[in-house]
Amino acid sequence: MRLRFWFIASAGLNLILAAALILVAGRHVAQGRQNQTAPAPAPGPAAAVTLEIKTNSVLRYLNITWADIQSTNLAAYITNLQALGCPKSTIRDIILAQVNQPFARRRVTEVVTPDQEWWKTQADPEVARAANTKLRELETQRRAALTALLGPDWETETDVAAWIESNYGLTGPRLGTLPPETKRALYDIASGALDDITGRSRLGRRGEAGGSPPGERERLQVWLTPLAMSEYLLRYSSSAAQLRADTQGCVFSPSQFQNLFTNVDPILLQPDFYYRGTNAEMTAHQLALQAQYEAALQQALGTESYRQLRLRQDPLYISTSEAARQAAIPAQNLAKLYEINVATQAELERIRNDTTLSADDKITALSNTRTEQQKAVRQLLGPEAFQRWLATQGRP
Repeated sequence: MRLRFWFIASAGLNLILAAALILVAGRHVAQGRQNQTAPAPAPGPAAAVTLEIKTNSVLRYLNITWADIQSTNLAAYITNLQALGCPKSTIRDIILAQVNQPFARRRVTEVVTPDQEWWKTQADPEVARAANTKLRELETQRRAALTALLGPDWETETDVAAWIESNYGLTGPRLGTLPPETKRALYDIASGALDDITGRSRLGRRGEAGGSPPGERERLQVWLTPLAMSEYLLRYSSSAAQLRADTQGCVFSPSQFQNLFTNVDPILLQPDFYYRGTNAEMTAHQLALQAQYEAALQQALGTESYRQLRLRQDPLYISTSEAARQAAIPAQNLAKLYEINVATQAELERIRNDTTLSADDKITALSNTRTEQQKAVRQLLGPEAFQRWLATQGRP
Protein backbone atom coordinates (compact mmCIF):
# COMPACT_ATOMS: atom_id res chain seq x y z
CA MET A 1 0.00 0.00 0.00
CA ARG A 2 2.87 2.35 0.86
CA LEU A 3 4.73 1.50 -2.39
CA ARG A 4 1.63 2.23 -4.47
CA PHE A 5 1.29 5.64 -2.81
CA TRP A 6 4.87 6.71 -3.59
CA PHE A 7 4.61 5.45 -7.17
CA ILE A 8 1.50 7.53 -7.81
CA ALA A 9 3.14 10.59 -6.15
CA SER A 10 6.32 10.24 -8.21
CA ALA A 11 4.36 9.96 -11.44
CA GLY A 12 2.40 13.08 -10.58
CA LEU A 13 5.55 15.10 -9.91
CA ASN A 14 7.09 13.99 -13.22
CA LEU A 15 3.98 15.13 -15.11
CA ILE A 16 4.16 18.52 -13.38
CA LEU A 17 7.86 18.96 -14.28
CA ALA A 18 7.25 17.95 -17.92
CA ALA A 19 4.44 20.49 -18.22
CA ALA A 20 6.66 23.22 -16.76
CA LEU A 21 9.46 22.43 -19.23
CA ILE A 22 7.05 22.58 -22.21
CA LEU A 23 5.74 25.96 -21.02
CA VAL A 24 9.17 27.49 -20.66
CA ALA A 25 10.31 26.21 -24.07
CA GLY A 26 7.23 27.66 -25.72
CA ARG A 27 7.91 31.09 -24.27
CA HIS A 28 11.54 31.10 -25.61
CA VAL A 29 10.34 30.19 -29.11
CA ALA A 30 7.77 32.99 -29.12
CA GLN A 31 10.37 35.46 -27.86
CA GLY A 32 12.73 34.55 -30.76
CA ARG A 33 10.02 34.98 -33.35
CA GLN A 34 9.04 38.32 -31.93
CA ASN A 35 12.68 39.54 -32.11
CA GLN A 36 12.90 38.51 -35.77
CA THR A 37 9.73 40.27 -36.94
CA ALA A 38 9.55 43.36 -34.76
CA PRO A 39 11.50 46.53 -35.92
CA ALA A 40 14.45 47.58 -33.81
CA PRO A 41 13.78 50.50 -31.53
CA ALA A 42 15.25 53.90 -32.50
CA PRO A 43 18.64 54.37 -30.92
CA GLY A 44 18.82 56.84 -28.13
CA PRO A 45 21.69 59.27 -27.42
CA ALA A 46 23.69 56.62 -25.65
CA ALA A 47 23.17 54.14 -28.46
CA ALA A 48 24.48 56.68 -31.03
CA VAL A 49 27.81 56.81 -29.26
CA THR A 50 28.38 53.07 -29.42
CA LEU A 51 26.97 52.54 -32.94
CA GLU A 52 29.44 50.71 -35.23
CA ILE A 53 29.25 50.95 -39.03
CA LYS A 54 30.97 48.28 -41.07
CA THR A 55 31.66 48.54 -44.83
CA ASN A 56 33.27 46.33 -47.47
CA SER A 57 35.90 49.04 -48.48
CA VAL A 58 39.59 48.33 -47.82
CA LEU A 59 42.01 51.31 -47.47
CA ARG A 60 45.50 50.62 -48.93
CA TYR A 61 48.50 52.94 -48.52
CA LEU A 62 50.96 53.09 -51.52
CA ASN A 63 54.58 53.78 -50.57
CA ILE A 64 55.74 55.49 -53.81
CA THR A 65 59.21 57.13 -53.93
CA TRP A 66 60.87 59.26 -56.60
CA ALA A 67 63.03 56.26 -57.49
CA ASP A 68 59.85 54.43 -58.51
CA ILE A 69 58.90 57.27 -60.90
CA GLN A 70 62.19 58.40 -62.34
CA SER A 71 63.73 56.39 -65.16
CA THR A 72 66.68 56.70 -67.51
CA ASN A 73 64.23 55.65 -70.21
CA LEU A 74 62.61 59.04 -70.79
CA ALA A 75 59.56 57.54 -72.53
CA ALA A 76 58.91 55.40 -69.43
CA TYR A 77 59.60 58.45 -67.25
CA ILE A 78 56.87 60.36 -69.09
CA THR A 79 54.44 57.44 -68.66
CA ASN A 80 55.13 57.32 -64.91
CA LEU A 81 54.54 61.06 -64.55
CA GLN A 82 51.31 60.87 -66.54
CA ALA A 83 50.09 57.99 -64.35
CA LEU A 84 50.49 60.20 -61.28
CA GLY A 85 48.46 62.96 -62.92
CA CYS A 86 51.44 65.30 -63.38
CA PRO A 87 50.47 68.39 -65.45
CA LYS A 88 51.55 68.33 -69.10
CA SER A 89 53.50 71.57 -68.76
CA THR A 90 55.45 70.19 -65.79
CA ILE A 91 56.26 66.98 -67.66
CA ARG A 92 57.50 69.09 -70.58
CA ASP A 93 59.81 71.16 -68.33
CA ILE A 94 61.22 68.05 -66.66
CA ILE A 95 61.95 66.26 -69.94
CA LEU A 96 63.36 69.43 -71.51
CA ALA A 97 65.89 69.69 -68.68
CA GLN A 98 66.73 65.99 -68.86
CA VAL A 99 67.52 66.22 -72.60
CA ASN A 100 69.22 69.64 -72.61
CA GLN A 101 71.72 68.93 -69.84
CA PRO A 102 73.74 66.20 -71.57
CA PHE A 103 73.66 68.05 -74.90
CA ALA A 104 74.88 71.23 -73.19
CA ARG A 105 77.82 69.30 -71.71
CA ARG A 106 78.67 67.81 -75.09
CA ARG A 107 78.45 71.18 -76.79
CA VAL A 108 80.95 72.84 -74.48
CA THR A 109 83.35 69.93 -74.08
CA GLU A 110 83.38 68.13 -77.44
CA VAL A 111 83.38 71.10 -79.82
CA VAL A 112 86.73 72.81 -80.40
CA THR A 113 86.09 76.46 -81.26
CA PRO A 114 88.71 78.88 -82.65
CA ASP A 115 88.86 80.86 -79.39
CA GLN A 116 90.15 77.74 -77.60
CA GLU A 117 93.31 78.00 -79.73
CA TRP A 118 94.22 81.23 -77.99
CA TRP A 119 97.89 81.09 -79.04
CA LYS A 120 97.02 81.52 -82.73
CA THR A 121 97.05 85.10 -83.97
CA GLN A 122 94.69 84.19 -86.81
CA ALA A 123 91.69 81.92 -86.42
CA ASP A 124 91.99 78.65 -88.30
CA PRO A 125 89.06 78.56 -90.78
CA GLU A 126 89.15 74.76 -90.79
CA VAL A 127 88.64 74.69 -87.02
CA ALA A 128 85.73 77.13 -87.36
CA ARG A 129 84.09 75.00 -90.05
CA ALA A 130 84.51 71.81 -88.04
CA ALA A 131 83.05 73.51 -84.95
CA ASN A 132 80.02 74.76 -86.88
CA THR A 133 79.45 71.31 -88.38
CA LYS A 134 79.63 69.63 -84.97
CA LEU A 135 77.32 72.18 -83.39
CA ARG A 136 74.74 71.65 -86.15
CA GLU A 137 74.91 67.88 -85.66
CA LEU A 138 74.36 68.16 -81.91
CA GLU A 139 71.47 70.57 -82.38
CA THR A 140 69.81 68.25 -84.89
CA GLN A 141 70.12 65.34 -82.45
CA ARG A 142 68.77 67.40 -79.54
CA ARG A 143 65.72 68.64 -81.42
CA ALA A 144 64.97 65.17 -82.79
CA ALA A 145 65.10 63.67 -79.29
CA LEU A 146 62.75 66.30 -77.85
CA THR A 147 60.33 66.03 -80.76
CA ALA A 148 60.17 62.24 -80.36
CA LEU A 149 59.39 62.59 -76.63
CA LEU A 150 57.20 65.72 -76.50
CA GLY A 151 55.74 66.04 -79.97
CA PRO A 152 56.37 68.63 -82.70
CA ASP A 153 55.22 71.73 -80.77
CA TRP A 154 57.46 71.48 -77.74
CA GLU A 155 59.60 74.60 -78.36
CA THR A 156 58.81 78.17 -77.30
CA GLU A 157 60.70 81.45 -77.66
CA THR A 158 61.73 81.14 -74.01
CA ASP A 159 63.31 77.75 -74.73
CA VAL A 160 65.32 79.18 -77.63
CA ALA A 161 66.63 82.09 -75.54
CA ALA A 162 67.52 79.82 -72.62
CA TRP A 163 69.37 77.37 -74.87
CA ILE A 164 71.40 80.12 -76.56
CA GLU A 165 72.30 81.63 -73.18
CA SER A 166 73.02 78.33 -71.44
CA ASN A 167 76.82 78.43 -71.68
CA TYR A 168 77.46 82.17 -72.15
CA GLY A 169 80.10 81.43 -74.78
CA LEU A 170 82.37 79.49 -72.41
CA THR A 171 83.59 76.25 -73.96
CA GLY A 172 86.38 73.73 -73.61
CA PRO A 173 87.34 71.07 -71.08
CA ARG A 174 88.08 73.59 -68.32
CA LEU A 175 85.84 76.64 -68.78
CA GLY A 176 83.07 74.68 -70.47
CA THR A 177 82.47 72.49 -67.42
CA LEU A 178 82.05 75.36 -64.96
CA PRO A 179 78.74 75.40 -63.04
CA PRO A 180 75.96 77.54 -64.59
CA GLU A 181 76.11 80.08 -61.76
CA THR A 182 79.84 80.58 -62.35
CA LYS A 183 79.31 81.08 -66.08
CA ARG A 184 76.63 83.63 -65.35
CA ALA A 185 78.91 85.50 -62.96
CA LEU A 186 81.74 85.55 -65.51
CA TYR A 187 79.35 86.80 -68.16
CA ASP A 188 78.20 89.62 -65.90
CA ILE A 189 81.77 90.56 -65.03
CA ALA A 190 82.92 90.57 -68.65
CA SER A 191 79.98 92.68 -69.79
CA GLY A 192 80.43 95.16 -66.96
CA ALA A 193 77.00 94.37 -65.51
CA LEU A 194 78.38 94.23 -61.96
CA ASP A 195 79.70 97.79 -62.06
CA ASP A 196 76.30 99.28 -61.24
CA ILE A 197 75.51 96.60 -58.67
CA THR A 198 78.70 97.03 -56.68
CA GLY A 199 79.04 100.76 -57.17
CA ARG A 200 82.37 100.30 -58.88
CA SER A 201 83.43 101.77 -62.21
CA ARG A 202 86.29 101.13 -64.56
CA LEU A 203 89.07 103.69 -64.38
CA GLY A 204 89.77 105.55 -67.59
CA ARG A 205 93.10 106.85 -66.34
CA ARG A 206 95.32 106.66 -63.26
CA GLY A 207 93.62 105.82 -59.98
CA GLU A 208 92.92 108.55 -57.47
CA ALA A 209 94.84 108.91 -54.24
CA GLY A 210 93.78 106.46 -51.58
CA GLY A 211 93.69 103.45 -53.87
CA SER A 212 91.35 102.19 -56.54
CA PRO A 213 88.40 99.80 -56.11
CA PRO A 214 88.92 96.14 -56.98
CA GLY A 215 88.72 95.65 -60.74
CA GLU A 216 87.57 93.00 -63.13
CA ARG A 217 90.36 90.55 -62.36
CA GLU A 218 89.78 90.69 -58.63
CA ARG A 219 86.17 89.69 -59.24
CA LEU A 220 87.21 86.92 -61.61
CA GLN A 221 89.51 85.42 -58.99
CA VAL A 222 86.51 84.90 -56.72
CA TRP A 223 85.03 82.45 -59.22
CA LEU A 224 87.99 80.83 -60.97
CA THR A 225 90.84 78.56 -59.94
CA PRO A 226 94.33 79.76 -60.96
CA LEU A 227 94.40 77.43 -63.98
CA ALA A 228 90.94 78.46 -65.14
CA MET A 229 91.82 82.11 -64.53
CA SER A 230 94.94 81.80 -66.70
CA GLU A 231 93.00 80.22 -69.55
CA TYR A 232 90.22 82.79 -69.27
CA LEU A 233 92.67 85.70 -69.54
CA LEU A 234 94.54 84.12 -72.45
CA ARG A 235 91.29 83.64 -74.33
CA TYR A 236 89.17 86.63 -73.44
CA SER A 237 91.17 89.45 -71.85
CA SER A 238 91.69 92.72 -73.71
CA SER A 239 95.47 92.32 -73.27
CA ALA A 240 95.45 88.97 -75.08
CA ALA A 241 93.21 90.34 -77.82
CA GLN A 242 95.55 93.27 -78.43
CA LEU A 243 98.60 91.01 -78.39
CA ARG A 244 97.05 88.76 -81.03
CA ALA A 245 96.19 91.80 -83.15
CA ASP A 246 99.70 93.24 -82.81
CA THR A 247 101.38 89.95 -83.74
CA GLN A 248 98.98 88.87 -86.48
CA GLY A 249 100.70 86.54 -88.89
CA CYS A 250 103.24 85.31 -86.35
CA VAL A 251 103.29 81.64 -85.42
CA PHE A 252 103.49 80.82 -81.70
CA SER A 253 103.38 77.66 -79.68
CA PRO A 254 101.05 77.78 -76.66
CA SER A 255 104.00 78.22 -74.29
CA GLN A 256 105.56 80.98 -76.41
CA PHE A 257 102.37 83.00 -76.54
CA GLN A 258 101.73 82.49 -72.83
CA ASN A 259 105.25 83.67 -71.93
CA LEU A 260 104.89 86.75 -74.13
CA PHE A 261 101.48 87.48 -72.63
CA THR A 262 102.95 87.24 -69.13
CA ASN A 263 105.56 89.86 -70.05
CA VAL A 264 103.32 92.40 -71.77
CA ASP A 265 100.10 92.03 -69.76
CA PRO A 266 101.28 94.28 -66.88
CA ILE A 267 102.19 96.96 -69.45
CA LEU A 268 98.89 96.78 -71.31
CA LEU A 269 96.93 97.01 -68.05
CA GLN A 270 98.23 100.52 -67.35
CA PRO A 271 95.81 103.23 -68.50
CA ASP A 272 98.67 105.54 -69.55
CA PHE A 273 99.55 103.11 -72.33
CA TYR A 274 96.41 104.34 -74.13
CA TYR A 275 96.69 108.01 -73.16
CA ARG A 276 95.39 110.47 -75.75
CA GLY A 277 95.78 113.78 -73.93
CA THR A 278 98.41 116.50 -73.94
CA ASN A 279 99.77 116.21 -70.41
CA ALA A 280 103.57 116.10 -70.78
CA GLU A 281 104.16 113.79 -67.81
CA MET A 282 101.56 111.26 -68.87
CA THR A 283 102.71 111.41 -72.49
CA ALA A 284 106.26 110.65 -71.39
CA HIS A 285 104.99 107.73 -69.31
CA GLN A 286 103.02 106.47 -72.29
CA LEU A 287 106.08 106.54 -74.54
CA ALA A 288 108.09 104.66 -71.92
CA LEU A 289 105.39 101.98 -71.63
CA GLN A 290 105.15 101.62 -75.41
CA ALA A 291 108.92 101.26 -75.64
CA GLN A 292 108.81 98.47 -73.03
CA TYR A 293 106.04 96.76 -74.99
CA GLU A 294 107.96 96.90 -78.27
CA ALA A 295 111.11 95.62 -76.56
CA ALA A 296 109.19 92.63 -75.18
CA LEU A 297 107.86 91.85 -78.65
CA GLN A 298 111.30 92.12 -80.23
CA GLN A 299 112.85 89.86 -77.60
CA ALA A 300 110.15 87.23 -78.10
CA LEU A 301 110.19 87.33 -81.90
CA GLY A 302 113.82 88.06 -82.67
CA THR A 303 115.11 91.15 -84.43
CA GLU A 304 114.37 90.14 -88.03
CA SER A 305 110.92 88.64 -87.34
CA TYR A 306 110.02 91.72 -85.33
CA ARG A 307 111.13 94.00 -88.20
CA GLN A 308 109.09 92.00 -90.71
CA LEU A 309 106.09 92.10 -88.39
CA ARG A 310 106.16 95.87 -88.11
CA LEU A 311 106.68 96.23 -91.87
CA ARG A 312 103.59 94.13 -92.54
CA GLN A 313 101.62 96.47 -90.29
CA ASP A 314 103.00 99.69 -91.78
CA PRO A 315 100.42 101.25 -94.16
CA LEU A 316 103.23 102.80 -96.24
CA TYR A 317 104.96 99.45 -96.63
CA ILE A 318 101.66 97.80 -97.54
CA SER A 319 100.93 100.41 -100.23
CA THR A 320 104.51 100.17 -101.55
CA SER A 321 104.27 96.38 -101.77
CA GLU A 322 100.94 96.57 -103.59
CA ALA A 323 102.34 99.11 -106.07
CA ALA A 324 105.39 96.92 -106.67
CA ARG A 325 103.15 93.90 -107.27
CA GLN A 326 100.97 95.77 -109.76
CA ALA A 327 104.02 97.19 -111.58
CA ALA A 328 105.79 93.78 -111.62
CA ILE A 329 108.81 95.25 -109.83
CA PRO A 330 111.40 92.62 -108.80
CA ALA A 331 111.29 91.64 -105.11
CA GLN A 332 114.92 92.69 -104.57
CA ASN A 333 113.96 96.32 -105.32
CA LEU A 334 111.10 96.43 -102.81
CA ALA A 335 113.22 97.32 -99.76
CA LYS A 336 114.97 100.21 -101.56
CA LEU A 337 111.67 101.47 -103.01
CA TYR A 338 110.21 101.48 -99.48
CA GLU A 339 113.20 103.50 -98.20
CA ILE A 340 112.62 106.12 -100.89
CA ASN A 341 108.95 106.34 -99.97
CA VAL A 342 109.74 106.65 -96.23
CA ALA A 343 112.16 109.51 -96.85
CA THR A 344 109.67 111.21 -99.17
CA GLN A 345 106.82 110.87 -96.65
CA ALA A 346 108.97 112.33 -93.86
CA GLU A 347 109.90 115.33 -96.00
CA LEU A 348 106.29 115.94 -97.03
CA GLU A 349 105.21 115.93 -93.38
CA ARG A 350 108.02 118.33 -92.44
CA ILE A 351 106.95 120.76 -95.15
CA ARG A 352 103.27 120.62 -94.15
CA ASN A 353 104.14 121.34 -90.51
CA ASP A 354 106.65 124.15 -91.24
CA THR A 355 104.97 127.31 -89.96
CA THR A 356 107.68 129.53 -91.52
CA LEU A 357 106.57 128.70 -95.06
CA SER A 358 103.74 130.46 -96.84
CA ALA A 359 101.04 128.49 -98.61
CA ASP A 360 102.67 129.09 -102.00
CA ASP A 361 106.08 128.10 -100.66
CA LYS A 362 104.60 124.85 -99.28
CA ILE A 363 103.04 124.01 -102.64
CA THR A 364 106.36 124.54 -104.41
CA ALA A 365 108.31 122.55 -101.81
CA LEU A 366 105.85 119.63 -101.91
CA SER A 367 106.03 119.50 -105.72
CA ASN A 368 109.83 119.53 -105.66
CA THR A 369 109.88 116.70 -103.12
CA ARG A 370 107.68 114.51 -105.32
CA THR A 371 109.88 115.27 -108.31
CA GLU A 372 112.94 114.13 -106.37
CA GLN A 373 111.07 110.96 -105.38
CA GLN A 374 110.31 110.15 -109.02
CA LYS A 375 113.93 110.71 -110.05
CA ALA A 376 115.12 108.27 -107.37
CA VAL A 377 112.55 105.64 -108.37
CA ARG A 378 113.39 105.98 -112.08
CA GLN A 379 117.05 105.51 -111.31
CA LEU A 380 116.25 102.40 -109.21
CA LEU A 381 113.83 100.68 -111.60
CA GLY A 382 114.71 101.85 -115.07
CA PRO A 383 112.43 103.59 -117.61
CA GLU A 384 109.95 100.75 -118.29
CA ALA A 385 109.39 99.66 -114.71
CA PHE A 386 109.26 103.31 -113.67
CA GLN A 387 106.35 103.97 -116.06
CA ARG A 388 104.49 100.97 -114.69
CA TRP A 389 105.13 102.18 -111.13
CA LEU A 390 104.06 105.74 -112.02
CA ALA A 391 100.72 104.39 -113.27
CA THR A 392 99.99 103.00 -109.79
CA GLN A 393 100.49 106.37 -108.03
CA GLY A 394 97.34 108.13 -109.18
CA ARG A 395 99.20 111.28 -110.13
CA PRO A 396 102.02 112.15 -112.56
